[in-house]
Amino acid sequence: SNFGIKDLKKKYSENYPKKLDNKRLLNIGMNTGGDLLVLAGMGAHCIGVEENTQYAGAARLLTNSLEVEADILSMSAYCDKEEWARSFDHVFCSGVLYHVTDPLLLLRILFCYLKPGGELFVETKAEAGRKGICTYSGSVEKGANWYAPDELTVGRWFIDAGFENKDISIYRRSNGRLLVHATKNSLTGLLESQGFSRPGSWLENEN
Repeated sequence: SNFGIKDLKKKYSENYPKKLDNKRLLNIGMNTGGDLLVLAGMGAHCIGVEENTQYAGAARLLTNSLEVEADILSMSAYCDKEEWARSFDHVFCSGVLYHVTDPLLLLRILFCYLKPGGELFVETKAEAGRKGICTYSGSVEKGANWYAPDELTVGRWFIDAGFENKDISIYRRSNGRLLVHATKNSLTGLLESQGFSRPGSWLENEN
């Protein structure tokens, strides 16, 4: 499967809307809120999630100082909220996927948060090539750099999270990192529940 991998000359921004007026958007791992400010400035109703309390505090200071309306939550991305199921038009997750110990579980949670027709945007550290490789650094490399997938691996992760092959586009940045855009066009239960990190949870009941 090619997961809709694009010519490197195409711009990732072609898939990103120029306006987000009245759209409900979730920014996962927002750090100190730089992206959140831009997304809110594009008209989105934003919720930002950041587990580092200092970063979350800085984001609150920025949004309050600039009078930007956004809800900022200091919590882990794994503290899933069933009440958020199928409620977001867009989920933005930049520089986060390689910092989590269970990337597939995170993608599944984010898939479930999207409305049908909703879009997920991910930017991540990656390995070169398309051989189905994912390197692991763990705690040996400072900064919680856990997993670095190549294009084939990240595409498979998105499929196993619930997205269809045809709805996934992958771009390789000049610095080697990957940009992934995927649209949730239908409700999808887990393709394979065996071995999944959260058996019996609400995440398996999308149908």
